Amino acid sequence: MDILFSTELQSLYENRVTNLDKQQLIPEDIIAIVDELSSRDMVNKTVIGHSFSGQALNCLTLGFGPKTVVMWTQMHGDESTATAAVLDVIHLLSAELVTSINADWQSLLTIHIIPMLNPDGAQVGTRENAQGIDINRDAMALQTPEGRALDTLVTKTQPHFAFNLHDQHDYYRCGTDGKSSTLAFLAPAFNSKKTIDPARQKAMALIAELQLQAKPFLPDNIARYDDEYSARSFGDKIAERGISTILIESGHYPNDPNRQVARSMNVFTLLHALDMLCDEASWTDDKTIKELEERYWQIPENREYQLCDLLIKNLGFANNSFTTDIAVRKYDRFEKSFFVADIGDLHEHYGLETIEASGYLYDPGRSYLLSEEICLTNESYISLLKSGFSHFVGDPLLIDNHSDYTVIENPKYWHDDLKMMKGVIPAGFLCKHGERKFAFIMGELVAL
Repeated sequence: MDILFSTELQSLYENRVTNLDKQQLIPEDIIAIVDELSSRDMVNKTVIGHSFSGQALNCLTLGFGPKTVVMWTQMHGDESTATAAVLDVIHLLSAELVTSINADWQSLLTIHIIPMLNPDGAQVGTRENAQGIDINRDAMALQTPEGRALDTLVTKTQPHFAFNLHDQHDYYRCGTDGKSSTLAFLAPAFNSKKTIDPARQKAMALIAELQLQAKPFLPDNIARYDDEYSARSFGDKIAERGISTILIESGHYPNDPNRQVARSMNVFTLLHALDMLCDEASWTDDKTIKELEERYWQIPENREYQLCDLLIKNLGFANNSFTTDIAVRKYDRFEKSFFVADIGDLHEHYGLETIEASGYLYDPGRSYLLSEEICLTNESYISLLKSGFSHFVGDPLLIDNHSDYTVIENPKYWHDDLKMMKGVIPAGFLCKHGERKFAFIMGELVAL
């Protein structure tokens, strides 16, 4: 892992469940793992319901103590980082590979974990379930069988703590600096006044301590999620019942498309949370909990859409009659398609890659008309780019692309007035002294 080494973190990483290093997990990825884990003496599996299409909703239970904890993952089908993490947690605990948790945890805690609440959405990689409903906006109406299953589990077990585990998109940043938000925590509000009752205060204190534990490994990548109240959302609704609720959002870390750093840090924080719950009295006295609550509010805010994949600063347009900034993002975390997300004064934005383009001039390039079949290799494609062709028009079936690059075919919007348009695929060239130095190829700038 490309984060600060520690013996504990390295051990968690090396002993993780195999074959889950993927961007998207589907039911087939975890069925055998769930069955194997539930065959262990420490783990009990219960089917708490079925998805809209009939897939089993499994809950794995560990421990037999008086303090009850509920965790659920992949309520949104396309958010699977924490699914791998909770399976790691179950594996590590049941194989007795963890030394950082109270040795008596089984007699102190009862832990219920739903490792994939939305298998139908996971199957097709959608946020919503098979009904097309966002389960996390179904806490009041309970129109989804998955939402009803979670609601019933919470009602039946009356947990003291609930962990609501999600993924967020790549473009959240941590506070006012440019670092991406790899973990974001929240003790959700349970009313529009954002009242802090004892249960919410306890969630805040727990988060503050977890942030302190994780900060040495992610010094600039831990944020506090926005606490805007949402009456339809499960976290807010569960907090309304007087249950200490903790939201953890997994996010981007550089050069880690499958979010294995976020996965490992989820495992780290969840195990430390369980250890803290074994000895709640040590951090919930009046003085300590108040100090931790104050520390919670000092965690940097999670800032949405102030990051982009590529930020180009001070690029010249229209024969250098003006300069401006360009932000380029992916349409979706799982896609390879990019678009121009913003144009203008973007001094408050940061890029996962930032290029200072002072002295460069934008040239949109020319169309290459497809009249016969063309075979593209890296060499031939770069040659076309050097000749000023930035995109293809005509029958795209005539392109036999063997290059490493994506080609732009028949752009819906094109223009020759030396501008760039928001919302469209970036194309064209960066020129200096009349020479094409870089070409846009989707979300990348390729040196020519």
